[in-house]
Amino acid sequence: MKKVLALMLTSAMIVTTFVGCGNSAAATEPAATTAAEEAAPEEEAAVDSTAEESVEETTAETSAEDVYDHTALENAGDITLTMMLSGTETEDDFDTKILPELVKAKWPNVTLEVTKLPDDNYYTALKTKLASGECPDMILVQPKYAGANGCYNLASAGYLAPLNDMDCMSKIGNLSESFTLDSQIYGIANGVSILGTYYNKDMFDQYGLKEPTTWDEFLNVCKTLKDNDIQPITMGDKDQYVLQFGLYQLAAAEIYSENAAYDDGLYTGETAFTDAGTWDHVLEMYAELYDKGYIDGAASMGTGSSQAIQQFIDGEAAMTFDGSFNVTALCAEGTAGDFARGYFPLPGDKGVLTAEICAGAGPAISANSKYINECKELLDYWYNGESEIWDAYVATGKYTVTYGNGSDSLNALFTPFVDLMDAGQGYYWCNQAWPSGVAEEMEALFYEHVGGQGTTIEDVTKGMQFKFEDLSEE
Repeated sequence: MKKVLALMLTSAMIVTTFVGCGNSAAATEPAATTAAEEAAPEEEAAVDSTAEESVEETTAETSAEDVYDHTALENAGDITLTMMLSGTETEDDFDTKILPELVKAKWPNVTLEVTKLPDDNYYTALKTKLASGECPDMILVQPKYAGANGCYNLASAGYLAPLNDMDCMSKIGNLSESFTLDSQIYGIANGVSILGTYYNKDMFDQYGLKEPTTWDEFLNVCKTLKDNDIQPITMGDKDQYVLQFGLYQLAAAEIYSENAAYDDGLYTGETAFTDAGTWDHVLEMYAELYDKGYIDGAASMGTGSSQAIQQFIDGEAAMTFDGSFNVTALCAEGTAGDFARGYFPLPGDKGVLTAEICAGAGPAISANSKYINECKELLDYWYNGESEIWDAYVATGKYTVTYGNGSDSLNALFTPFVDLMDAGQGYYWCNQAWPSGVAEEMEALFYEHVGGQGTTIEDVTKGMQFKFEDLSEE
């Protein structure tokens, strides 16, 4: 599980369809890229031929008799398919409104019911439904071990149906590697996702601020804004998972840029979360933002992710750490009007810039679904690169597409991240290489630390290491 982006595709191969933010005309200009919806960076900023070959071999293993029924929906009669996802629902939401309507238009006999829940609620609901045997037909899974809905954990437990015989797998290519376990593909990658720092360009311009390239420059940006009575950063820490959005950017710059095999070492004992100058340093850097009031801890701990997004677009703060998967919501017009947005990677204290990029979380099919073939046909149509569903999916601006309609345009916000990726400075999100539960332990303990509950940075790293060792033995 090497840490540098194994999926790294050259800029000529990946182009994105993100909708332009604010009033920046450049944001809609075509260019080369990488990035999208939530989740899985690993090795060299170029195509990993081994991963690509492994996916090709995996799909080639499907024999003719294993191919699913491509007319299952047409012959199903009146049926209802269910899907459960995580995320923030928006007005005219693609998943909950547009997708069901397009499915009904394509197959009048099919009703698609989509439930979309905030991340923490989604994890709780998924656990309950899996335990009760009432899992929806389709669910959202993250690559590898990431989160409570990590593909590897769910597949190992027998909860997911293999998808090798789906036509779209040949188009998705090596992105499927992060959803492949024991030669079986269990999820569909929604392109790739970026973590970065959104900022209000108008506020920066007002005070003569530039995108920072070192940690000291970033701190100076924050100080200048705060000295002028502007809240530098808003975060929705009530949803503790958002702590990853800043911490992982710093970890890429401070840890993985110097030791790309850091996570490999966790499993062999060559590295540990408690090693001096690694996670302790990253956590101390991030804690400094709370200590100096650049993130208002008292406020952020009572603010959810969607509220923080609203505060940013309303002009109540100059910056927020978030992902490309929330670009539509973060570029919506709030009470502050249609201001220009920017997006930069959080720099390390050594002046190293890195890109946090991973294969995006995507749909999987429950192994217990009565409609596995029907779900495969629906998803194949969705991800064929030219269907009405595909076009609507791309039009959301949330996803990078590597093939089909819309693969020739790029939001300029993401160009710096693609450039870093092409230069070999792109890395997976940390938790995708960790057993599920380690990231949550980090979040809970760091939350206690910035909340003044007496938990030290040393307590956080020791807790991460203990949790890692405990889960690795299972």
